[in-house]
Amino acid sequence: MCRIKNILKYISFLFPVIFGAALILFADKGESESRNLETELFSEEKSLVQKNKVRVVTVYDGDSLDVVGKNGQKIKLRLYGIDAPEKGQHFANTARAFLDDLTQNHLYTLDVQYKDKFDRYVGVLYDENGIAVQEDLIRNGFAWVYPRFCDDVVLCIGWQNVQDEAKSSRQGLWQEENPIPPWDFKHHKK
Repeated sequence: MCRIKNILKYISFLFPVIFGAALILFADKGESESRNLETELFSEEKSLVQKNKVRVVTVYDGDSLDVVGKNGQKIKLRLYGIDAPEKGQHFANTARAFLDDLTQNHLYTLDVQYKDKFDRYVGVLYDENGIAVQEDLIRNGFAWVYPRFCDDVVLCIGWQNVQDEAKSSRQGLWQEENPIPPWDFKHHKK
C-alpha cells in the first residue's frame, strides 16, 4: 500500500512538471522592444549578482532579507513566489526567526527573477543541495505560496504540493483553523 502511495505521489509530482515544461517550451516569446531593452539591461546587472554565491547578513521578516556576495555588494532581496506572515500576524516573529536560523553561516546560490517596484531584487535562494529556502519556509508552515507573484510553473506547482503537505500535517501557521494570508491581512489593515 505504501509503495503504491509513493508511486502515485511521484506521478502526481511529475505530471505538473512535464506539463509546465511543455507550456514553457511552447509559450509565445513575443515581447515589446522596450521590454527587451529592459530585460537586456537587467540581465547584465543580474549576471553580476549571480556570478557569486551569497550569504545572508540581515533578515527583516519571513521573506525579506539582505545578502552579500563575494564582491562585498549588499543586496536587498525579497524571496520569490512566497509571502510570509506580516508584522502583527500570528507566526510573523516565528517565520523571521526560522529564516534567520536557517540562513546562518551558509552560502546560497541566488537566482534573481526581477526587480520589484521597491527596487529590491526578487529571487530564489538555493542551498548547496539545490533546495530553495522558500521550500523550507513553506514546508515548515512559515510562508504561503503567493499565487499572484509565483508564475514559474515548475517551482510553484512543486511548492504548492509542499504547502498542501504542510497544511495536512498542521505545520506552523497551519495549526490555526483559518490562517489569513498576508495579502488579505494587508488589504483588511488599510
